[in-house]
Amino acid sequence: MTAYKKTLFLTEDPNYSVHIYKSRKQWLGGRVSGIGGSDASAAIGMNPWRSNLDLWMIKTGKKKAPDISNNARVKYGQAAEDAIRKLYQAKKLGIVDVHYMPNVVLSNREHPELLYSPDGLLMETKTGRCGILEVKTASPMSAMQKEKWHDDHLPDNYYIQVLHGLNVTGFDFVDLIAELTYDEKYSQIRIYHIERSEAEEDLKTVKEGVLSFWNEYVIPGREPALTLPQI
Repeated sequence: MTAYKKTLFLTEDPNYSVHIYKSRKQWLGGRVSGIGGSDASAAIGMNPWRSNLDLWMIKTGKKKAPDISNNARVKYGQAAEDAIRKLYQAKKLGIVDVHYMPNVVLSNREHPELLYSPDGLLMETKTGRCGILEVKTASPMSAMQKEKWHDDHLPDNYYIQVLHGLNVTGFDFVDLIAELTYDEKYSQIRIYHIERSEAEEDLKTVKEGVLSFWNEYVIPGREPALTLPQI
């Protein structure tokens, strides 16, 4: 582990604070105090599995988040994450430095309610630019699902998730590496690269939407109108 890799998680950064938990259970508890990456798309009504109203009820303690720990796809994603991260590291050997620490939540210093749990933090070896790594597994079966995982396009909820990560950290780029499984015999690895400089308007929209949800609805306990994503 290089000294610089340690600073990404363990030394003071002007943009974010680091919260390290002793267990996954504690880590899950630490995520309830704000809006995390997987919450961001629901907060702005762009999540196909959770509405903004569902998220509001969870964040205000009116109901518990559903336990999906025994879901087969969730269990596979957790089991495969480290191997996919190592595959990314091998593909980027000598180009990008990868560091990962489990049970970590990053919080934005200016807006501590903005939280992110990275699957890795990145540094380009030649330029020193920093980025975040996101690891995904998915099984896009229908034509609509396949279109959402187009060569240069992410599903909206995952795009919003990684933009939220850039808003928390202030970093320069995102690499999202995904294993897309089409059947029992065929899967594909894709890396989606997003430059901060090319997503400034979207970053602003996501940040404003998440902060509005938190400050206008969660904090005062005021129920939001239901917003559903466009299919």
